[in-house]
Formats: sequence, structure tokens, C-alpha cells
Amino acid sequence: MDGGNHYERAFEGWLKENGIGYLAVDQHKRAAFSKSKIKSFDFLFYSADMRAFIAEVKGRKFKGNNFMAFGNLPNWVTDDDITGLRNWIEIFAGQYSGLFVFAYELTNIDVETDGREIFEYRGKRYVFTAVMLADYLAGATVRSIKWKTLHLSAEYYKQCITDLDKLIFNKVR
Repeated sequence: MDGGNHYERAFEGWLKENGIGYLAVDQHKRAAFSKSKIKSFDFLFYSADMRAFIAEVKGRKFKGNNFMAFGNLPNWVTDDDITGLRNWIEIFAGQYSGLFVFAYELTNIDVETDGREIFEYRGKRYVFTAVMLADYLAGATVRSIKWKTLHLSAEYYKQCITDLDKLIFNKVR
């Protein structure tokens, strides 16, 4: 894991606080397979019922006051993020599910998070959301050809977003 990425450190703090078994990976190191380089993921972790996940953490600042419409929640990823997760799933013979974890740093004091947990870590406040890779692929559209990024419409994001508590603990806490 990249020691300089506060979004990843915050998510790791959340995993620790919730007693979730995980492995953090340094994303700057790339493994070479078949003469090609594969982008590293950020975490391997397991749910309470032992489902295994490969997670890519995407950190974003949230400057708004309300999560209700989800329209203000940036959810873009790169082609490399998607290709990397797909390749790692293949390398692990489909035993892991790919997942994007969006870590939103809240910049305003008073934010309505639509009931989502606010996690405080090292003086900052975060909300984590997750989208399964398969769901992301089903609704992704090009955001920028130049930057090779994709994103989900606000409506689709709202439909496929998963609470980490539900995903990991199979319940709403």
C-alpha cells in the first residue's frame, strides 16, 4: 500500500477497526506476467462469510452538503484500474471478486450522508462506498477519451452502490 495515500490509510484504518482480515498492497509495485505489467490493487480482504475481494480504493474529496442525490459523488476510474482488477481476478482463478471502494473525504462540517457511516481517521472524516466491478462494467460510460477514464451516471451509481457493512458483514449495522 502507498504510505502517502491518506484515502488508502483511512480505509485500512476502517478495516482494522472492524476486525476484517486483509492484506494491503503497495500499488507502486507492479508484477510482470506474460511480458505485460499489471496495475496492482490496493487490498485483498474477506467478508464475514469468507467471500474474498480484490479492492481498488479511489479517493475523492466531497465538498457538497448532501449525498441524497448521489449526483455530486465523483466515481470515475481509469482503464488501467479496470484492466488491472480483471487481470488479477483471472490470475486468482476467479476466487476473488473485484471491487471499487470510493473513499470520500468530507470537507464540510455538516454533511447529510444519506445515513452512511462517517469514519474519522487522523483528523479527517470519510465515507466509504463500494461498487462491484461487474456492476461498474455494466453501467460505465466514457468520461474522458484523453485521460482514459470512465464513470457511472448518478442514477446508475445510486442503484449499484453497496454499503461496506452489508457487503462485508452481510447486514446493515
